[in-house]
Amino acid sequence: MTGYSTRAAGFLPLALAAYRPPECWRGTQAMLVPAGPEWVTLDYAAVMASRRHIQHLFGPADSWPAETMRLEEDRADLIWHEQEFLAQRSFAYHLLTHDYSDCLGCLYLYPTASQDHDAEAYLWTHATLPADEASRIEDEVVAWVARDWPFRAVAWPGRFIAFDAWAEAGIPNYYASTRMVAFPSASGA
Repeated sequence: MTGYSTRAAGFLPLALAAYRPPECWRGTQAMLVPAGPEWVTLDYAAVMASRRHIQHLFGPADSWPAETMRLEEDRADLIWHEQEFLAQRSFAYHLLTHDYSDCLGCLYLYPTASQDHDAEAYLWTHATLPADEASRIEDEVVAWVARDWPFRAVAWPGRFIAFDAWAEAGIPNYYASTRMVAFPSASGA
């Protein structure tokens, strides 16, 4: 038994209270900006270059990004993320260089169906980053989420929680349950 359990009510809205999600966060080596279609060229290049590295980001059965994903499909996905951000339902950020010239990855903050958490987070960095640099960037982003967001318990499936334990509890992924069900072409399949 994992110790995790699924919330009977399913996905509850993120508990933000009066918190206003930032439009930008600047770390020592990278920055975060809300994901949106204006970044599609940088995002698409990073996603496709890192495809094997990030496939299964949302779980072992997740096939995003498909090898055949097209730029238009990535743009549609980024429009969905932008709408989610504006509606304050979920928050996706591009991880960019300080000069905005390269996408180094993405951060996703989603509602969770876990009874033991109030948010789920997923993070990936570009496959070409040296491991020590990627680790420093990821550590800084994880610390920022823990320190500056109003969540009491953030789940990081695949990072700090084994996917096997998450799957055993039957906890679905918000992205796969909402975006990919409503718009299956976003997977590139």
